[in-house]
Amino acid sequence: MRSRLIAFFALLVAAPLLAACDDPRVAGVFGRNQPTTQAPAPAPAVTPPPLIMPVPAAPVVQEPVPAAPVQQEATPAIPPGPKGAPRVAFLVPLSGPNAAVGRALLDAATLALYDVADDEFVLLPRDTGGTPEGAVAAFDWAVEQGARLVVGPLLSAEAQAIAPRAREAGIAALAFSNDVAAASSNVFVLGLAPQASIRRTVDFARSRGLEKFVALVPNNAIGLASEAAFRDALIATQGTLVRVERYDPGTLDVTPWVRRAGNVGPPPPRAQRGEAAREPPELDFEAILLPDLGDRLAQVASQLHLHEIDPARIRFLGIPQWDDPRSLREPSLLGGWFAGPPPEARQSFERHYREVFGRAAPRVATLAYDAVALAAVLARDKGAEGADYSLPVLTVPTGFAGIEGIFRFLPSGLVDRGLAVIEVRREGPFAISPARDSFETPAN
Repeated sequence: MRSRLIAFFALLVAAPLLAACDDPRVAGVFGRNQPTTQAPAPAPAVTPPPLIMPVPAAPVVQEPVPAAPVQQEATPAIPPGPKGAPRVAFLVPLSGPNAAVGRALLDAATLALYDVADDEFVLLPRDTGGTPEGAVAAFDWAVEQGARLVVGPLLSAEAQAIAPRAREAGIAALAFSNDVAAASSNVFVLGLAPQASIRRTVDFARSRGLEKFVALVPNNAIGLASEAAFRDALIATQGTLVRVERYDPGTLDVTPWVRRAGNVGPPPPRAQRGEAAREPPELDFEAILLPDLGDRLAQVASQLHLHEIDPARIRFLGIPQWDDPRSLREPSLLGGWFAGPPPEARQSFERHYREVFGRAAPRVATLAYDAVALAAVLARDKGAEGADYSLPVLTVPTGFAGIEGIFRFLPSGLVDRGLAVIEVRREGPFAISPARDSFETPAN
């Protein structure tokens, strides 16, 4: 029998309703001089996003882009809310270098409130400052306020800091990190970790007949985690790892590592008029893993092309962090593969977010929406003891359906997701192997 997924349709309430400081369900907003969301003129009707149900994801967490520090306001009084109302804490940095990301997460959470939550649901935002100490203080405050579930914090160090408190209090936390080291029995990492993505990509590559692989990785946390996952995936699928090269992530010239990874010499001089083009070098591998992002990824890919190692001959393989506008527009990555949530799934959310807030949603915003939407859905089934956010409920094997597809929480603290294999194309990312729609259905 097809698994029964706990799912819900987002209602996408009109944008003018979004003024979080006036919403009794948002108990307090910290680190702002303005309301959490500012309602623009009425927006046109928005097509509802797909089913929302819980799933893992993103850079180990890919640490957010620093923003200017924000002056933190005095904590406002917390309204009690209706008697027995489900209380969920939302712990993010609303001051400090990651305040801009924290605000975007809170904005996405507010969208989920208006789209999904009923009038009895109460969200309790609290500033962590982006530090382990701030996260622990915010968690302790949330317990004092009667929170039954914690959404957040943002960074791996924060998530690891609150883990002992979460176990002691018997409260689960849905952290935004994608660092598997932050996962524990009571702390689930929502971010899409490279391990799951790489295994899905390698499985697909092997199904397409690719046998020999090379890895060219930055010598940092995300590179080493990706290398380990790559080795494990190739052992599991009986693929061959020909070479691994680790380059200094601070280098301005990756040429030496590119040549060693490809086992090639210097690129040939450009052929003069009338001269026959030289045959490209023979390569002893069929695919290369490039677990990097941003300008450094573009530099690595460009150097590979210069040395005649390009997707016309070799398949480039990536990680979820390729799913950003810069990487998807990089010409040297065209034809590359990586695994991630289906690209079309979040388009309605991104349109909705832009119409309400007048700016693009950061990639991590969908995690905040799905986590708060899930909490609101589970709160609807509250019994005499209130909403049930216990581990057996959260770790139901059939999982949930969210903006970016299906996901489920594992007892280890990791999050299992339905991932598509995506190809980088000129017209945009395209799923060449769709994500499964049920955890009872194997991936294609």
